[in-house]
Amino acid sequence: MADFIRGVGLVLFGIALTWLLTVILARVIARRGTAVWVWDRAGSIGRVLIAVGFGMAMVGLAQGTSNPSSTSLLVLGSILGMVGIWMILPGL
Repeated sequence: MADFIRGVGLVLFGIALTWLLTVILARVIARRGTAVWVWDRAGSIGRVLIAVGFGMAMVGLAQGTSNPSSTSLLVLGSILGMVGIWMILPGL
């Protein structure tokens, strides 16, 4: 049960951290006027995030449960992959 609660905590922490970073980055990008630059390159940035994120997740899976950093790699890699998928969605 403790592992389950730790896993839920990691997922919630990842979601909260992603939310915080999104808000901070959105404000920085809006103030500096680089939103157009990011918007124009969202497809290529998204593809890089997908490759890096899912690569990190695969390394975390390959390490198994013996390495404590495997969970962190899996969670961070999955979040990066999801952000990449979100960036390449059409119509955004």
